Amino acid sequence: MIRGARAIGLVVCGWITLSPTLSNARVKLDALGHYLTNQGYGGAQLVDSGKFYHLPFRSNGKAGHLVVDTGSPASLIFRSSVKRLGLSETLSNAYVRGAFGSSNERYGVAIIGSFEAGNCLVKNVPVAIASDMGGINAYGRPNGLLGLRELSKFGAVLDLAHGMIYLRPSRPGYEVATAIRTMLESSGWKPVQLTEARHHLRVPGEANDVHCHFFVDTGAYLTVLDRGFARAAKIPIRPTRATAHGVGRTGGNVGVGTFRSLWIGNYQIQNPSVSIVSMDSRMLGRDTDANVAGRLGRSTNAEVVGLLGVEYLARNSAIFDFVSGTLYLRPSHHP
Repeated sequence: MIRGARAIGLVVCGWITLSPTLSNARVKLDALGHYLTNQGYGGAQLVDSGKFYHLPFRSNGKAGHLVVDTGSPASLIFRSSVKRLGLSETLSNAYVRGAFGSSNERYGVAIIGSFEAGNCLVKNVPVAIASDMGGINAYGRPNGLLGLRELSKFGAVLDLAHGMIYLRPSRPGYEVATAIRTMLESSGWKPVQLTEARHHLRVPGEANDVHCHFFVDTGAYLTVLDRGFARAAKIPIRPTRATAHGVGRTGGNVGVGTFRSLWIGNYQIQNPSVSIVSMDSRMLGRDTDANVAGRLGRSTNAEVVGLLGVEYLARNSAIFDFVSGTLYLRPSHHP
């Protein structure tokens, strides 16, 4: 499944507290986890469905689980789960838009009055509502997506290396981020600075020796390059019978491309194999795919050409620090 959900902006703010009635005693914490809990964070164990990372939670006391999706600008609940999670939907005027363009469906909006996960209690969390995405129910039947806005608002630390997420009542000072960097760099992780563009996380990199940017998307299982960029960068494309699915609409046929080197900041992945699809040019921030070839000869430093998916993030022990906006990577076989 390939996804880069764009959810509508919501103006209602949520807040988070730690619940004294819940405990993380059953979760074995590493050094990072112990440090974060001593700094006022609450932790929750993630569930790996084999494709995505799910966060078990309770919405107004009703059990569910969300895919942790850094590619979704805001948190989103699938329409089929609205009633079972005790929510009330109000229809908005915004149309659903994802990695492959917009649809005729309008977003709904709702408020989760009580959101419990692990030993965290979050109050009054605004969410968007849209139809279920094709094919996602094959991977754990999630009720929706935990998106970038909430991850950033609560200064989350997302640790895919150990399957944990940490949230805090309020964003900490940068001394916490400094301590995280010192701890992770001393253990072999390399930092890559994240920036935000069009409500998505972006990292600089290279694909087949072409400078570019990628959106970082834990809600996309496979790493994806736009078909127009792949052709211009002379990446061979092998056709498949697969079809890409996203919020709002499908993305057509999927190709596969293998090339010599993929760089994420100063972190190298050798001989990567990626999916090739026709992505929405508006989401990537350009008018038409035809402009790609013209820009390759000049500068592609601002060009977003695809999604860095969870398969390479997981293989390289990704840890996200949403306080400082840093992605840390290290080979999973690192001693």
